[in-house]
Parts: sequence; structure tokens; C-alpha cells
Amino acid sequence: MARPTFPLRLRDDRLRDLVRIVAEREGISQNELLEQAAEHEVLARGALLADELEASAARLRTVRAKAMTTLVEASVQEFVEAEARTDPLRPRRIERPDESASAGSIGAVAAFRRR
Repeated sequence: MARPTFPLRLRDDRLRDLVRIVAEREGISQNELLEQAAEHEVLARGALLADELEASAARLRTVRAKAMTTLVEASVQEFVEAEARTDPLRPRRIERPDESASAGSIGAVAAFRRR
């Protein structure tokens, strides 16, 4: 199976000459030299990128923790304020139906019927 090609065009003639000179001195092909250079660059930049991502994640964790603390504190404060308000439901005594009531009017339904 043929390997895919990756045409590389060096726009700078000086760079092309330097690649040829270094490859000759190293005793390797220009392709191999450029592959090694690309590998080194990708690894170096990848490490920098990983460091930047880890630093960003750490900053986000800190921000998230502060936001969560603020949210919990606000929630507790809202609960305290709500508990201090008067209860919107007014308590009242529920009369027990008399013994002569029919079976259909006994229980919770009977307790809430309007008189």
C-alpha cells in the first residue's frame, strides 16, 4: 500500500539550502531531517499547549469553586430570609364530621369541603 504524500514547499531559498547542507553533514536525507525537525517542533509545542491547558483548567477550577461558594452562601441567605417571612397559609381547625354523616363524607374530602 502506497504511503500518502505530503508535498512540502519551502518558500525561502536560504532555508532550502540550509536543509540540504545540514542533511548532507548529518548523512541523512532532507526528508528525514525535515521529519525529525517537525517531530521535535510538534513535541515541544504540544508540551507548551498541554501546560497552557492545565493552567487554564486550574484557573477554571478556582473560579468554579469561588462561584459555587457564592452560590451556596446566597442560597442559604435566601432560605434564611424566606424562613423569616410569615407563613402564607393560615392555620384553622378542621371540624370532625358528625357521626350521622354518610360514609362518602368521612375522611380528607369531608375535612376540606366548604360549609
